[in-house]
Formats: sequence, structure tokens, C-alpha cells
Amino acid sequence: MSIKVKQKHLKEIVALDILDAVRLRPNMYIGQVSPMDERVPIIQDGKLIQKDKTWSPGFMHLIVEILENALDEAKRMKGKMKNITIDVHLDTNRITITDEGTGFHKAASKHPKTKKNVVRTAFEELHAGSNFIDSSTSILGTHGVGASICNILSEEFEVTTVNRTHLVYYKWKDFRVVEERKEKRPPNVKLGTTISFIPSPIVFPNFKWDTEIIQTYLSFKNYIISLDNSLKKLNIGGRFIYKDKKEPIEVTRSFLPQDSITIDNKEWGTIILWEGFENSCSISFINGSQCTGIHQKIVNDWLNNYFDYNLAHHFYNTLISLKVPSTLMRFADQNKSKYAISRFEIEEILEEAFRGKLLRKIKGSKISSNIIQKIEDKLHSENIRKIRKAQRTSKRKISDKYAPASRSKEVLYLTEGLSAGGAIKQARNSEKEGVYSLKGKVKNTKKLSDLSNNKEILDIISILGLTPGENKKPSYDKIIIACDEDGDGHHISALLINLFYKWFPNIIEQGNLFKLITPLMVCNHKDGRKYFYTKEEFNKFGKNKNISGLNYLKGLGSLSIDDWEWVMQNKILFQIIKDRSANKYLDIAFGFSTQKRKNWLKGV
Repeated sequence: MSIKVKQKHLKEIVALDILDAVRLRPNMYIGQVSPMDERVPIIQDGKLIQKDKTWSPGFMHLIVEILENALDEAKRMKGKMKNITIDVHLDTNRITITDEGTGFHKAASKHPKTKKNVVRTAFEELHAGSNFIDSSTSILGTHGVGASICNILSEEFEVTTVNRTHLVYYKWKDFRVVEERKEKRPPNVKLGTTISFIPSPIVFPNFKWDTEIIQTYLSFKNYIISLDNSLKKLNIGGRFIYKDKKEPIEVTRSFLPQDSITIDNKEWGTIILWEGFENSCSISFINGSQCTGIHQKIVNDWLNNYFDYNLAHHFYNTLISLKVPSTLMRFADQNKSKYAISRFEIEEILEEAFRGKLLRKIKGSKISSNIIQKIEDKLHSENIRKIRKAQRTSKRKISDKYAPASRSKEVLYLTEGLSAGGAIKQARNSEKEGVYSLKGKVKNTKKLSDLSNNKEILDIISILGLTPGENKKPSYDKIIIACDEDGDGHHISALLINLFYKWFPNIIEQGNLFKLITPLMVCNHKDGRKYFYTKEEFNKFGKNKNISGLNYLKGLGSLSIDDWEWVMQNKILFQIIKDRSANKYLDIAFGFSTQKRKNWLKGV
């Protein structure tokens, strides 16, 4: 920047004129002036995508300020304006914007306060405009800053405005008037205003207009117009001009997928949702200004909660176009790039206007099904990687809970509790049989993440060398579940069966999974101990016999080492097999639907 400020002392107060002040600190008026690398929304081949661009938001904002003034004029005319045109001279950077409005009010007169012509006042004075008291949700310019800032930041700036009585023309060079003309309106000259400017090379050295950004911006404006009943007949178009060659700017209102979900609210605006695709992106507008803000996060939070995945917004996109009254129209900067309002102020309004309708329309839709499938595929890949990484760690850390077989891996016992595990370790054949001791109930593995986030499950599948989705043969030939013969024990057994059935079905299909049946009662008779698996079996044996030392084996921990030696020598194994009703009942017991479980328990 070539603006130099002369200051003899650090504490000296310096008073800059408007030109030097704005050109010295242009960012505070129009956003970042220096080029920046950013992924920005672009309409390409009729699709809305995000694309890497090196661009200057402040440079582009010069067009935005003048064009939005023309749009405000169209809104005041309530549908009578038909065209706004923009010519972009790619060789000289000149922009010319023409509207078919009614021209400046009292264009040939002086302003009572500035004592300047009213047109000159509008383009020279900061905070001089006509929208300060407009409370409608449609007017874009409400600060009276943009037009004069555009003039200040231009090397050359011209305005021609024609109202019913007069034609007024001004030309500035570096913010100094070099030509002016006021005359009666010539015959057959159409009403309207034309503004033409060349951005200052001092402020914007070596900058050139980006045709894709301009084409996208004009397409967005035309789309927003299509949502406004009073402006549907208005068209914004233009030409790219390079020397003598002129090409129309390809402006479209149709850049969203046909398969989308739309929620319209007459008072507050529109929300549209569609399935994401490669390089797709979301877009948001407040009263026609493209911006980001908390309103986008609120909508994303609804949808991410619906899809039960915090990153679900990677698989869908939204267009949010809100109409807000002046009381809620606050932006973080002059170029309106961020909607600066608190969640508290806007959330309840959005909830009432859109949330219920949007979620009802999504439910059961093809878009929803496709998004859910993409999320599941993503989670599956992520969790498989996570499981493999965790397995490597788990293999290094398995210690006191796991006693491996020392030679050949024939049997792995999964026991309920450390005490039962300790007893089986003593009674087993340590060369062929391994033991892993569980601490209480295992995780209900409804989702793949339940495997990757649970240490005991990771231990088990690491010991067995299993990976979900791969029909690997387990490292042990037999897997035997050894749990108490009570309600908790049966529950743990069922959870383990569900684990293998859901994620490693080949274990059951190949006949590798068993349940160890342990005695319920034991007594002394004559010279030995007698074991019984049911109370009826004991009653039949003990009738009219002299028995002693009757003991109920309430859990695996209550078996002595002698009891365990007998159990291991006389093993009774129940093989787990798949039948036609397995899927139904395991889903009821361990699936996602709590209502199914309630109905089952009620006998419905």
C-alpha cells in the first residue's frame, strides 16, 4: 500500500482525509484485500461444488456493493424492474452495472446537509444512503457505506442516473470529481442508473476478475430472486468482455440436484437438503447476502443428531436462505460474510419454522437411506482401522486376564470372573487350553464402534485373530463360554453369542462355539462325590439314599478345584448353532429397538 502517514511524534494525533483513511485500512470496510487461498462455492457444469481459489473477498466485494444497491432499487419497485446487467472488462478490470430503476430521487438537487448534489453525496460521503430507516427484510444495504467505499477504492468511477426529469452524470478519478453534467432528461432516454468503475491498482495491484466467482455470484443472486414472488420477473445477466470479444456470463438458477428435500416457510425462508457428492458444498444466505453463521450449525446439529453421527454433514449439503427482520439482521463485518447473532436469539425461531417439517420429510426418503449407508460405510472403514490398531496394542498388553495354551491352541475358555478363570487355569490342560477371564458383563456390540471402543472385546478378537468382515479361522479350534448357571451368567453367555453371531458368523457356522454346562448341585454318597445338573436329577438320585455334604453350586466361583477337575474330565458342551429364529430373537434382545424388547417381555 503506497499511502504514507506523516507523524513527527508517536503521540501526535493525525487526521486523515477520507481517501487516505479508507485506502490505508480497506479491510475494515470490504473484507480482506490481499489474495487468500480458500475453498469457495463455485457453480461448474450446472453443479454447486467447492473449489480451491486464490482470490480477494474485498476485491470481489466492490461488485457486490454496487449490484446490491441495484437490487435494493428493484425491491423498492416491487417487480416492475426487469433487468440488471453487468459488463466485466477482463482486460481493463472495468465493471459497468446498469439497472432499469427510476433513477436517483431529486438527482439534480443539492443535499440540504452536505450542500453537494445528492448523487455526489451518495458516492462521496460515508454513511449517506436511503435505507437507514427501512425495516423490511428485503433491503440489503442499510449502512450507506458501500457505494462511497467503492468510489474511494477505485481508480476511476462514473455514475449516470436518469429520473423522470433529469440526467445527472459524475466522473471521479482517485475520488476527485473530474467531470459532471446535469441536464433535463433527453427524449427517449430510459430511466435507470449506470455505474462504471475500475478498481485502484494501488489498492489491488495485479488483481484480475475471476470469471467463475462472478458467474457463481450472479447465479446465486438469480436463485435468490426466484424465491421472491415480487422479483421473479427480474433477471440479472451480463457479459465478459476482452478487447472486442464479448461472451455472455453463464448465469443459472438451477444448480441444485433434482433429488432434494425442500422446506419453505412463508415468513422465514427456505431450507433445502440433498445428498452430498464429490467436492459438493453447502451454501447460506441471509436476506440475499451469502454468509456463514450459527444458523448453519443449528441445522447441522438437527441433521447430525437425526443421523446419529456428528460428522454426518460430510454426506449431505444444505442451502439455507433466511429472511430476517432488521431486529435480527446483524453481521460481523461490512461485507456481510458472517451472520453475527447468538444461538439463543435464532434457535427457537428456526426450530418452530423448519425443524419438525424437515425431519419428517427426511424420514424414510431415498436421500436419507443413501446418507445412512454412506455413514455406515465410513464408520465401518474407520472402525476396522481402529480395531486393527487397537488389536496390536491389545496383544502387547494382555496379561493377567489371559493364560494362553503353551503348545497347540485347541480350546479357549471365556470365563465369567477372575475367580472362575483362576480355577479353570488350574484344572485345564495348559498345553492345549487357554483361558480368558471376563470382568462381569461384556459390551452389547450393536455397532462396530462397540468393538473398537471396548478393551475386553478387543482382547477376545485379538486372541482369536479375528477381523470383522473377514471369514478367518479362529486361532483356537474351540471357543467355550463358561458362565454361571444363573440369570447374569445366561445374559453374559447371550451377549457373547450375539458378538460372534453378529460380527463373526463363520465361528458359529463352522461349529467353533460352545457353552460349558456346569453342575448345579453336588453331594457325597458312599465313597465319592455325585454331581447333578438339575434339581430333578438330584431328587431322583437322592430318594431313599444316605447322602451328605449337599452343596448348591451357585456360581463358577463356588466350585472347588476338585469340582473343576471333575467338570473338565466329564465336560458337557452345548454347541451353538444358527437356526431360523436366531436373528429374530437376538435382534429383540440386543438390537437397537427398545420397543421390541418391551413387547417381548410383555408377551405382545
